[in-house]
Amino acid sequence: MFITLYLIQFFSAMFRRFLKMQRFKTKQLALSGLMAALVMVGTMLIQVPTPTKGYIHIGDSMVYLSGILLGPVAGGLAAALGSLLADVASGYGIYAPATFVIKGLDALVVGYCYHIIARSSSTLTRKTFGYVLGVALGGAIMVGGYLVYETLLYGFATAVLGIVGNITQAAGGGILAFPLLAALEKMNVPQKMKEALIK
Repeated sequence: MFITLYLIQFFSAMFRRFLKMQRFKTKQLALSGLMAALVMVGTMLIQVPTPTKGYIHIGDSMVYLSGILLGPVAGGLAAALGSLLADVASGYGIYAPATFVIKGLDALVVGYCYHIIARSSSTLTRKTFGYVLGVALGGAIMVGGYLVYETLLYGFATAVLGIVGNITQAAGGGILAFPLLAALEKMNVPQKMKEALIK
C-alpha cells in the first residue's frame, strides 16, 4: 500500500510538472476532447456493479490508448475527464474525484512507459514491453488508488473486496486495448497523431 501511495505521489508531481511545461494547441484540445468522449463511452458501455458500490467496465482500454495516442499529459487529462464524466453520468459521483486522479495517472504512466521505451526503437518487442510495463504500473496505481479511496469511504474490510474486480478490469482493459493498438500501429496512427499535434 505504501508503494502505491509513493507511486501516486511521484506521478502526481510529474503530472503537475508536465502541465506547467506544456501549452495546449487547438488540435491537441480537439483530439483530447474526442478521446475523453471515447473513454466516457467505453466506461459506460458495459458496467458490472461491485460489492464496494463501484463498477467494473471496459473503459480502461480507452484510458490506455489515450495515454499512448495523445502522449502522457494530454492523454492523462483526456482519460481523467472522460472517466470522471462517466462516473457522474452513471450515478457513481462519489467516486468522481478519485477517478479523475487515478485514471489520469493511469493513462499518464501507460503513455510515459510506452513512449520512453518505444522511442529509442520501433521494434515490436520494445513496444510490447513498454505497453505491458505501462499497463502493469498503471494497473497497480488504479488498484492501489481505489483501495485507499474505498478504505476511506467504507473501511479496509470492504475495500479489499474491490481488489479482484479492479485487477480484472486493469488486465481486461490491457488485453482489449492491445489488438486495437496493434491495428492502429499498422495504419501508423500513433505517428500521424504525434505529427499532427506537433504542427
